[in-house]
Amino acid sequence: MGKITLTICLLAVSLLLLFAQKEGFAAPPVSYSRQILPVFKAQCLGCHSGATPVSGYSMETRDKLLAGGRRGAAVIPGKGALSNLIRYMTGDLQPKMPPSGAMDGDKIALIRRWIDEGAKVDSEKMPEGMNVTANKKGTSLLSLTSPHANLSAPVTALAYSPDGKMIAVGGYRVVRLIDSLTGTILQSVKGATDQVQCVAWSADGKFLAVAGGVPGAAGEVLIVDCETWKPLLKLEGHSEVVYAVAWKPDGKELATGSLDKTVNIWNAKTGKITRTLKDHAEGIMGVAYSPDGKLLATGSLDRSAKLFDTTSWKRIAALTAHQDGVTRVAFNKAGTILATSGLDRTVRIWLVKSGTFENPERTLYADDAINTCAFSPDSNLLVWGASNRIVKAFNGDGTQQKNELKDAEDCVYCLGIGSDNETVVAGTQDGKLLFWNLKQNKLIRTVSPK
Repeated sequence: MGKITLTICLLAVSLLLLFAQKEGFAAPPVSYSRQILPVFKAQCLGCHSGATPVSGYSMETRDKLLAGGRRGAAVIPGKGALSNLIRYMTGDLQPKMPPSGAMDGDKIALIRRWIDEGAKVDSEKMPEGMNVTANKKGTSLLSLTSPHANLSAPVTALAYSPDGKMIAVGGYRVVRLIDSLTGTILQSVKGATDQVQCVAWSADGKFLAVAGGVPGAAGEVLIVDCETWKPLLKLEGHSEVVYAVAWKPDGKELATGSLDKTVNIWNAKTGKITRTLKDHAEGIMGVAYSPDGKLLATGSLDRSAKLFDTTSWKRIAALTAHQDGVTRVAFNKAGTILATSGLDRTVRIWLVKSGTFENPERTLYADDAINTCAFSPDSNLLVWGASNRIVKAFNGDGTQQKNELKDAEDCVYCLGIGSDNETVVAGTQDGKLLFWNLKQNKLIRTVSPK
């Protein structure tokens, strides 16, 4: 009965998400008390609770769950793929957990998504009327969260259009086109199978690339026609979620980076892969072409950024100063500076020149993981956003801090700077867009793009 009930419940979850999508809602965040805690109670807490938990790891409270045991931190909020809890469940780390039998892939994907959403705990108690039966086959769930409980999906991707008039904003299964001056939703683009992780406009503004995919299953990139707002192509070739996409300046080629540790180069017209780069040891979080298209920069969770010649595709530099995963890479307008942000709480400034790259020209420090960085269109500003909810702006070479913006109420995942070179917009974990005017040094607008 337990297995049958679980199947019915998973079907119910799918139907609820489908209903939410048809109604134009963003999918609700994963509920810890209703969706995650029952799984832990059935398959984890028997060993990882009490006075003497196995390996010193207790999962009874959020603090203990994150802290881990004798093998180090178990959960990194916002970084499911990097969290040891997931890596043990998938067998990436040994011994595979739980020892009583492999956990269903659907459950692992749900836990990973919960971590990606910030590992938030709505309650450490299950709602009344929900019971859990622990056995070797799985868990019986007797109730499900409503899709209307909380309709704010994280804003995980954004990009200004080349003319600066619109902002493409990525959420769960949808990209919304926002008027950059008023914050009004102009258009919604559907078709993504899961959370949108990155968006990028072609230089002429005719096409929009929408990257993402299903965790543990496959990555995808949709190429959207910006006249009809309909997908023209679906690029499939990655075996994991695509976290990074960039157009070559001439519009004939795209680069994509995935958790499958590869970078694919695509013919933008045919949607065919022309080359695959396998130079990184961990997932790819950032890709960027130099303004002249002659170089491609990549950033990886293996703590390195690399530069490739786009004619020969030979690696010309390996940048290894980061002490943890690299989250974004960005060139300035002239192509003379490369900025790399990282989980090690730093932004590294590199001078792009021939020869070896032994050390960054400059390093900027934060108090938490830096998830994103970007240059202004005129490259006179460099801005980054961090998990501690802070956005900072520096001059273009990073020598002087200009602004420190503290209005965000949750992790900053993505950001951009408008064509006026003074408006900064950031997307956050709690599903909001925040607009600041840097000259006035103040928040001017907050938008929830539901």
